[in-house]
Amino acid sequence: MGDGAHRGFFRKGRNCGVDLRVREVVGRIDRAIALVDGMNLFNNAKTAFGYEFPNYDVAKLSRAVSAALGCKLVETRFYSGMHSVERNRDRHMFWRAKTDRMRASGVHVFTRMLSYSGEFPEEKGIDMRIGLDAFRLVVREMCDTIIIFSRDQDFTEVKDYVNEFAAEQNRAVRLVSAFPVTKSGPRYGIRGFQSFRISKAMYDACIDHWDYRPRRTRSRAGG
Repeated sequence: MGDGAHRGFFRKGRNCGVDLRVREVVGRIDRAIALVDGMNLFNNAKTAFGYEFPNYDVAKLSRAVSAALGCKLVETRFYSGMHSVERNRDRHMFWRAKTDRMRASGVHVFTRMLSYSGEFPEEKGIDMRIGLDAFRLVVREMCDTIIIFSRDQDFTEVKDYVNEFAAEQNRAVRLVSAFPVTKSGPRYGIRGFQSFRISKAMYDACIDHWDYRPRRTRSRAGG
């Protein structure tokens, strides 16, 4: 990071027992925008904490991570593939209800129908959309820190484009890879990004307790 561009410095900080780099900027607080890869966040939370469905509250979790990084969160964006109603009605209805609630809380939501290879669903275009949005945010100087909730190494190239354009603007943009993990789990996120390890305590404080399952599914499950 270019300290001169921000008239600031780095210091060591701690969050939930995890070391991280927190930037202090003289005269103002960094503006952060969160870009949430929905399925990657869910898969990391499932691996780390054992949760069997996407139970995160995107708005709360983005605010918590941003605050721990010493930033002011100005926007949250969520991205995910969705099953079509014809392929999997229950999951389609779950995600439609959950993303509707996200929108109501001010989150910008981007979804795309899943493609299928036989019976197996695949996300198409989600990573590209996140990468394009990250670059667009830098071009428009909308933020000083971009937090991508993912460990997907496909985002590694984002760093080069963001840094190159930010340098032309005579400023620095911090890139953060945020992901749920246990103390014994992976230490690093996306290569070239600052890693932010989301502890179970932080994650659990940001769980969405709303039940988005269709009523008939809740009845079968005893809910």
